[in-house]
Amino acid sequence: MVRALAPDAPPRAALYVRVSTEEQATEGLSLDAQLRALRAYCAAHGWVEAAAFVDAGESARTDKRPEFQRMIAVAQRKPRPFDVILVHKTDRFARNREDSAVYKSLLRKQCGIEVVSATEQFDDTPAGKLTEGILETIAEFYSANLSQEVRKGMIEAARRGRALGLPPLGYRIGEDGRLAVVEEDAAVVRWIFAEYASGRVGMNTLARHLRQAPLSPRAQRYRWSAQAIRGILTNRTYLGEFRWRSRDGKHDPIVVPNAHPAIVDEATFRAVQTRLGRERPPRTRWGDYALRGLGRCAACGASLSFYREQSRPNRRTGARRTRDLLVCSAYYRYRCTGGYRNWILLAQCEEAIWTTLRQVVAGHVTVDPDRVEWSERDTWQRRLAAVRRQLEAIAARQERLLVAYETGVLDLSEFQAAKRRLADARAALEGEAAALERQLVAPTVPISTLKDRIEQVLAAGWETMAPTERRELLEAVVSHFTWSRRTGTLVVTFKV
Repeated sequence: MVRALAPDAPPRAALYVRVSTEEQATEGLSLDAQLRALRAYCAAHGWVEAAAFVDAGESARTDKRPEFQRMIAVAQRKPRPFDVILVHKTDRFARNREDSAVYKSLLRKQCGIEVVSATEQFDDTPAGKLTEGILETIAEFYSANLSQEVRKGMIEAARRGRALGLPPLGYRIGEDGRLAVVEEDAAVVRWIFAEYASGRVGMNTLARHLRQAPLSPRAQRYRWSAQAIRGILTNRTYLGEFRWRSRDGKHDPIVVPNAHPAIVDEATFRAVQTRLGRERPPRTRWGDYALRGLGRCAACGASLSFYREQSRPNRRTGARRTRDLLVCSAYYRYRCTGGYRNWILLAQCEEAIWTTLRQVVAGHVTVDPDRVEWSERDTWQRRLAAVRRQLEAIAARQERLLVAYETGVLDLSEFQAAKRRLADARAALEGEAAALERQLVAPTVPISTLKDRIEQVLAAGWETMAPTERRELLEAVVSHFTWSRRTGTLVVTFKV
């Protein structure tokens, strides 16, 4: 039943429309068509459109839809912004029975808002709720089955060498579904391979030239960099080979040779790979060193990893210079937000850490209490966060339990027993949370305790110890440190 603000005020409706990419491709379901139908329904019933929420290309198998979540947040505002949520069909709202029950119950009990289908009518009787539940179950089955069928189609298309996703530069998707050559862009790809195979220029020079050259509209959209050049030079698609790997890793990779016309010949591709292997110096990311696991990048927060860097061989002697560094681990995955290679010499960094410890004991450095982590307090905070998550889960379970009782899935005795169990668990967790909150507001450990521990670490004779033993000493007083090469700043966070 729709609840109005006043006896003479027409109900206010929030329109929610959704369509997934699969449905757009297979059913031609239109967002505009849904909106027209919902507005016609409002006009026929004398309702007022209060808001419209549109999720384009979003699946209803999950509640992680931006406009859906915004609609739920708006619905919980005071005063109530609308009286009913109108959808074209129940599967527009959700195709997951649990999500549907939880959110409908939340809207009904806490917000006084009903979810109404414009094409499916359900009354507020047990039979009506049962019918609604059956349709939701059918929608969930349809969604899961459709996903399975789409996955089967993708695997079969991959086995036939048909393109899945955006084709690489130099190709387009042909009428038969396979990759076809775009000669204008293929010429750019051949030039990149030829120039690099010749040994005259490197990847940075090639990228700089392409950024300034007149190219096709698609090639101009590329963010030409050394990484982009490397991606092209290592892509076996240009040999005419089709490769597909499922995102979930449940299926073995599919490789189809000679699936489409090649842009680069085998000899050139092999020459390029030989040069890439020769010029990429061997490096060791992992090793046994005193600072392992302690360093973080000041720009992005990623760990600083061990990197053994070797120079190119000396032309006369063939010797290489080697140096050990700590480098932002996200930089080599192109995920560091700093935009630069954040590194420091390993020996220099370790010496700076020990110097900082000596200066703290000598009183030359003042320790900021915010830069000290109290291990016991950290344990309490992690446990409190876990308890709060469990309380949220219990609240959701209570909502689902109520829905199960209202729809007749549980009888009264089963409902009351389950309700008591959840209430007992909730009371125990709330008591634990209150105790943890009291502990967290207690006075913190004095800085003198930290200095005493650092003195014990320095007196242990770390200079003659192996890297593993040094790391154990440091981990007793150092939580982590951050380094910024751009500012030359090393910040140590201690722990007690």
